[in-house]
Amino acid sequence: MARGGHATIYRAVQDSVGREVAVKVENHRLENDRDQRRFLREARASGRLSSHPHVVDLFDVGVTEDGHPYLIMELCDGSYGDRMTSAPLSAVEARDLGVRIADALVYAHEFGVLHRDIKPANILYSHFNSAVLADFGLAILAEHRDTSVTLEVMTPAYASPEMFRHSHPSPPVDIYALSATLYAVMRGRPPRWREDVNPGLLTLMELFAEPIPDLPGVPTALIEVLRAGMANDAASRPTAAQMREMLSSVSLVGGPTERAAESRPGYGVASVKARGTAPAPRQSDPGAGGTLRRLFNWPRRG
Repeated sequence: MARGGHATIYRAVQDSVGREVAVKVENHRLENDRDQRRFLREARASGRLSSHPHVVDLFDVGVTEDGHPYLIMELCDGSYGDRMTSAPLSAVEARDLGVRIADALVYAHEFGVLHRDIKPANILYSHFNSAVLADFGLAILAEHRDTSVTLEVMTPAYASPEMFRHSHPSPPVDIYALSATLYAVMRGRPPRWREDVNPGLLTLMELFAEPIPDLPGVPTALIEVLRAGMANDAASRPTAAQMREMLSSVSLVGGPTERAAESRPGYGVASVKARGTAPAPRQSDPGAGGTLRRLFNWPRRG
């Protein structure tokens, strides 16, 4: 299905329950302590959070015979990274998407988990769920702060200024990334990026000094919320709970009706006002190991 620098995603069938799943297999074996910590970080973070309706479901984890760790997750239809390049979201869609993911962050931060790599490609959708936060590959638990992977595998376009300085990780990094993501899915490109070129690392750092421009057709009230979330000073950004409420409070006139909105891929009108009012969490299958019908060949390295 997809291949990245650290992992390959396969489509498979879990024979024990007859459902299609996504299997994320690490491209490298767990050959050292750092790789083991990274895999355990993702497994523990995903396991703690997968009961939330807007976090991807994790069914099982394990290691292949040749040493490649894997995670078995719910299968989704696409990502907002794909969606924004072909059909950028309207202001209403972006606001509602933000409410859902902010609610997931409230839940994550209450557990002491930071995501640290929120971006359009890591927000997925399916026929049954318009937004789930995926890929906790950089996620860290509060009791195991680790800044060693920051510049190596973060996504610079959605990273906050402090991420470039190896600062102690904290919840505001997720707020910045979420705000930058919501701006990007409406614009079709990350904040401040020029239309004709992808900036280098040094240019990206210089862009933090530039203001966040308005977007055509997007009400100023929504842009102001996103500007607050992308404040260069981490202490000035709202918390996840405040961000959720700020987005929920933005009144947008002339948006799509619920029926029209639900007909578009990866979108539905948000009803989340607080975590307590979110839809009932879907039940994970604790015994979901089962036997996977091999619709793929495990990656092997010499």
